[in-house]
Amino acid sequence: MFSYIIGEVKFIREDYIVLENNNIGYKIFMPARSISKFVLNETRKVFTEFVVREDSVTLYGFDEIEDLEMFLSLNNVSGIGPKAANSILSTLSVFELKLAIVNNDYKTITKAPGIGKKSASRIILELTDSIDIESLSGKEEHTQIVEKDENYKVAVEALINLGYNNIDAKKALKDIDTTDMKLSDIIKSALKRI
Repeated sequence: MFSYIIGEVKFIREDYIVLENNNIGYKIFMPARSISKFVLNETRKVFTEFVVREDSVTLYGFDEIEDLEMFLSLNNVSGIGPKAANSILSTLSVFELKLAIVNNDYKTITKAPGIGKKSASRIILELTDSIDIESLSGKEEHTQIVEKDENYKVAVEALINLGYNNIDAKKALKDIDTTDMKLSDIIKSALKRI
């Protein structure tokens, strides 16, 4: 309904702000990480999502478009509603959350209030394929990974089972031509690179 609202910050509370635009004060719930960047009486642009539920109509807002996109992705995970998504984004930055997802690190995600192991595991399961590992580069040394064939996928899983994280496993396999290789040879070659 509203893509964003530009207005003057009139109130700042623990979990929401009031942004005034054309003499209307919009109560916008936001992650604590976003709220901490706001100052009273300044003019700000807030990216918004209008959420209608049976028992509530709520406006959620974010200072960065990436935060809004992650909020929407989290809302698409079964069992994760807007309050839980907001709680996660209050605790973790989008980058930290993406890193936790690709590293299968449910413990980091459970730092968010109200998010248990089951919910964190579901987030990882449902969002792993949507995370662009290349988007994590620049802040960490990651390389673009192109999944090749079935042996490649099995090799990644085997390396993860050996205790390596998802990114390191894929980096180790990046330049190996797995097309005509046996699975055991692929894993041995990758282990030499880690």
